[in-house]
Amino acid sequence: MKVLDSPVLESVRPFISDHTEQLYQSLNEHRAFYMFDNMILTKFRKQISNLPLLLPAFHQSPIFLIPDAVLEESCRNIPTKERYDEYYFELFKQLSAKKQLYILSMQTIYHLLEKGMTKKQRILDVMKQLALQAFRVNRDIIHNLERCELSSISDLPKLRQIILHNGNNAGERFICFFSLLLVHQYYGPAYICSDDGKGVYTMYNTFVNNESLFGILGIDDFFGFKQQYILLSYDRILQLSIQNTKLSSEEIYAFVHSSGRNESRKVIYSLDGQSFHTEIKNAKFGKMD
Repeated sequence: MKVLDSPVLESVRPFISDHTEQLYQSLNEHRAFYMFDNMILTKFRKQISNLPLLLPAFHQSPIFLIPDAVLEESCRNIPTKERYDEYYFELFKQLSAKKQLYILSMQTIYHLLEKGMTKKQRILDVMKQLALQAFRVNRDIIHNLERCELSSISDLPKLRQIILHNGNNAGERFICFFSLLLVHQYYGPAYICSDDGKGVYTMYNTFVNNESLFGILGIDDFFGFKQQYILLSYDRILQLSIQNTKLSSEEIYAFVHSSGRNESRKVIYSLDGQSFHTEIKNAKFGKMD
C-alpha cells in the first residue's frame, strides 16, 4: 500500500501529490528542490504562527519533497487520523498554499530516471551504485546491497527494504539517496533540510573524499559536489529567513526567541556551511549575518 493511501493521512492527502509527471515538469522548470525530514516538519508544525517568516528562507525553489519513509514515520508517531489531522492539517494546508508538496517513493524516482535514461538496466545499476557509495560505512547495508540483484522495477521493494535496514535513521537515508539520484539527473541544487546528526551530517562527511561518488554523479570534486548538495539545519533556515525578510532588530530578536531553536546545540551550521562547535545564545544568533 502506498503511504498516501493510509487512512491516517486522509485529511492532509489533498495537499500532497505523488504525480510523477507533474513533478517531472516542475523539476525541469525549477531544477532546485528542498528535501525534508520528520524533525524539520515537526519544528514547522510547532512554529505554525511563524511560518510566514520561515517560508522566505526557501526562495530557491517552490518544490518541497518528502520521502515516503519520512511520511510513514510520522504516521507511526501519530497513528490515528484524528490526531494526525489535529497535528499536521494546518501545516500542510499552509505549506501547500505557498509551495508544491510531493511525496517521493522508489517507484517515483525510478520513473523520473526513466525520463532521461533509455536503458532500464542502466537505471537500476545507477541506483545500486549510488546506494553502495551513499551507505558505504554501514557494513550491514553494503553486505545486503552487494548480494542484491536488480533486474526490473519489481526488484525495487528489495532495494527499499535493504535501505530501511533496522529503521533507525531510515527517513534520513532515503533523503540522502533520493537527493543523490536527482542530482545525478542534473536536478539541483538539492537542499537537505535536517538537524539529524548521524543520519544526515555524518553521512555527508563520508562524501568529502569519495571520488567514486563524484564520478557517478558527473562532478569533478567535493567543491562541485557541495554546490549541488547543500545542508540546511534549522538554524540555517532561521538565518535565511532573517536575510530574506525586512525585519527590524527588535522583530528579529522576537522572532529568534519565539523560534524554538535550541540555544545549547553544540554544532550550529552557519551561512557559509562551516560549523561552530559551541552553543550560541539567541541574542548573539540574531545578530549573525
